[in-house]
Amino acid sequence: MRHLAFTVAGVVVTALLGCGDRKNSETGGVSDTSVSVSTPDVPEPPVEARDFSFDERQGFAASIRQQLTELDARIEELAADVKSKGGPVSDRAVARIREYRDAAEQSLGRIDSATEASWEDVKTRVNRSVEDLAEAVEGAMPK
Repeated sequence: MRHLAFTVAGVVVTALLGCGDRKNSETGGVSDTSVSVSTPDVPEPPVEARDFSFDERQGFAASIRQQLTELDARIEELAADVKSKGGPVSDRAVARIREYRDAAEQSLGRIDSATEASWEDVKTRVNRSVEDLAEAVEGAMPK
């Protein structure tokens, strides 16, 4: 999911830098050397596991729940487009995504029982399960 966010950000920056308006007052190669680039609002990338300490685990859980809510909406879109109903997404792909979703929910449940000693491992596993889910959803989306 991070890779997608970086790719989108790179494309936006490239497009903004490469597509400037040309001023009618420019003549003979003389141009204004000042550059004014306005960037569109880009949603914040998902919060990484390293950003939360053991004392901030409830904030981490809330962040993961928000990501899962967004992914749930995309999963429902995919479920509506299954091939058995004439859509482009296979039933098998949706079933596999739901398995990833269940695994993410189980990982999320481990946050409450985490100890300070196990916190880093729990964060890593939770983030990995959410990343796996996001990649599965992205891979199943119709092109």
